[in-house]
Amino acid sequence: MSEISSTTCRETGRTFATTEEARASAARFLWIQSECDAGRVPELEKGDVIYVETYLFLGHGRDDFRGGLAKVVDFSFGTVGGQSEPYVVVAEEPSANSNWQYLAGLQKKLRVKFGKRWSHPDPDLRPEFNEW
Repeated sequence: MSEISSTTCRETGRTFATTEEARASAARFLWIQSECDAGRVPELEKGDVIYVETYLFLGHGRDDFRGGLAKVVDFSFGTVGGQSEPYVVVAEEPSANSNWQYLAGLQKKLRVKFGKRWSHPDPDLRPEFNEW
């Protein structure tokens, strides 16, 4: 069986300049997911793709966000309960830092929930949902 050449990552749907880049993206995504499935928290690199959660707010719906796939653009470490924990920033929600250790434990659940859907802002601008 011959393999079809494509510049689209079969796991995330992202388009790349070359077939090799698309394959490398798929392999990296699958590795991250398998590490998370095994209970580990893999170190992320800029450009990696992970799943993030949905956030809906009653009092400030303008900040509503739909979860799904997200591209890592930055990461840092913060202290929680005296322990250093990794935080990640994604392109789709650049104003938020997400606890990667927490999200790593949710990757399988989020993968089932979102599949190949990408995360995105989903503001609710109705006045009654933006009072706070």
